[in-house]
Amino acid sequence: MPRGDHHAGVEARALDRKRGGYDVPLASSRQKELGLSQAQADTKPDVAANQTLKLVVSILSGPLAFLLVQSVPLAGLDPRGQFGLSCYAWVLAWWVTTPIPWAVTGFLPLVLFPLTGAMSFADTIGLYGQRVFPFLMGVMLFGHAFSKHGLARRMAMSVLSIRGVATSGARLILMIMVVSAVVSAMVDDAATVAIMIPIAVSVARFAGDASARTGSAGAPRLLEGACLAVLYGATAGGMATPAGVPFNPLTISILEQLTGYTVTFVQWTMTGVLLTIATLPVYYFPLIFMAPPDVAAIDDGASYFASQKKKLGPLSLGEKNVLVVLVVMVTLWFLPAFVTIRFLDIWYVPPVAMLLLFLLPADLRRGEMTLGAKDFQDGVLWNVLFLVVSGTALAAGLARLGITDWLGALIKDSGGVPASVLPWFAGIVTPLMSHLTSGTATTSMISTVVYPIAQDVGYNGAILARIIAGTALAVAFPWGGAASGSAFASGQISFGSMFKIGAVVTVLNALVVIILSMILVPALGAFTAP
Repeated sequence: MPRGDHHAGVEARALDRKRGGYDVPLASSRQKELGLSQAQADTKPDVAANQTLKLVVSILSGPLAFLLVQSVPLAGLDPRGQFGLSCYAWVLAWWVTTPIPWAVTGFLPLVLFPLTGAMSFADTIGLYGQRVFPFLMGVMLFGHAFSKHGLARRMAMSVLSIRGVATSGARLILMIMVVSAVVSAMVDDAATVAIMIPIAVSVARFAGDASARTGSAGAPRLLEGACLAVLYGATAGGMATPAGVPFNPLTISILEQLTGYTVTFVQWTMTGVLLTIATLPVYYFPLIFMAPPDVAAIDDGASYFASQKKKLGPLSLGEKNVLVVLVVMVTLWFLPAFVTIRFLDIWYVPPVAMLLLFLLPADLRRGEMTLGAKDFQDGVLWNVLFLVVSGTALAAGLARLGITDWLGALIKDSGGVPASVLPWFAGIVTPLMSHLTSGTATTSMISTVVYPIAQDVGYNGAILARIIAGTALAVAFPWGGAASGSAFASGQISFGSMFKIGAVVTVLNALVVIILSMILVPALGAFTAP
């Protein structure tokens, strides 16, 4: 209906109501035409007011936290240190309430440290020159290239096309979880979910269609299970290597700064692969038990996936380039285990990979490289990247201001904390906090607190690094992180299933990670003591 005709019709209907003796305001008529009741219309200002109040409270939480810490007498801590601790409280409050993006909050010390006299601007900005920055940038861009050129899809179809792999709903879910774990060991967990969810939905729908042909009514539970399998597989696989999730390099970086313990790529991977293998059943069996797939058998599964793999054709030049870069990365990461090369450490490799991806041509005729300028903008999770950098900077700032030494002395004077309590504290508090705020922010907070305590009581901080990074991924809530949000956004997962199954696997995962980390890290020598 044209705009003028619509208004004319509304006016005519209003006139008819007057003639019938029941005058109804025109505004109310329009609300009813839009499907809104008067009560619903009246609630709109209340919702806006609540949102405004929530924003104001979120904003004020930071300054209030600052003033609270600043007003408490802290014996033994000099004024500069107390200013620094107060600034840290402000940052933590805003990380929890999120009035502004987490990454932006992480730059508060650039304003607060010089303003309060805790540290000069030049010294403060120097805290942000962390080597974790180019490390994560290179890892994220490699993950972007892995997805862009189709190598992830080819890998998934190659595994699923193996005869006997996808013969039932339960087995299909297992293989989706395993493939997601393998991919997540090489690229970021959020990128893995983005890569694997479309594949999981596609293969689950194929199985559901096959089931429908035999008389069933599709497979909604299989679709939900397949998407949760991607999330859980990415979570388990993220522990395998330092490149798996941003928490890994973050906790390693803070560990080195605060304790002197170092962890190489090989050392981390030795324990990480075993933890991934151990936690996959922790995710798989609760998922199958609590949400059993509604497809018992899949007919012609192997042939279907083989046909999908065939449609991909031969390896493109872009895929070959990504494979070459992957080989280079793995070789450089493992080389220090056999040859002593002074500059070659865990942080050096991703920048090398990043440069190769922008230098290797993917289409010579068009002059296109494996990655281009647009990929540099789209392939980096900038919010996550700067959150990690600012978390590392905060930890370094607290150490430089003497706060970590003061905390250790305070604990020592009070009788100390039993070393046996530390791994359980880290493994219980980390998943609880990560479901309330960013997992990266939680990793920074917990690491900054427990590492100095561990050093004071003579406990191996590398064990805590493994526990913190292994339990920081939140899978029970859609807002728990980019990976959880991406999985839930598929539209195939109900909130009830995500919460119930997620709560169970979170508890079981924490128990397994805590116990195995205490055993594996010292047994395999997966650290270098200061």
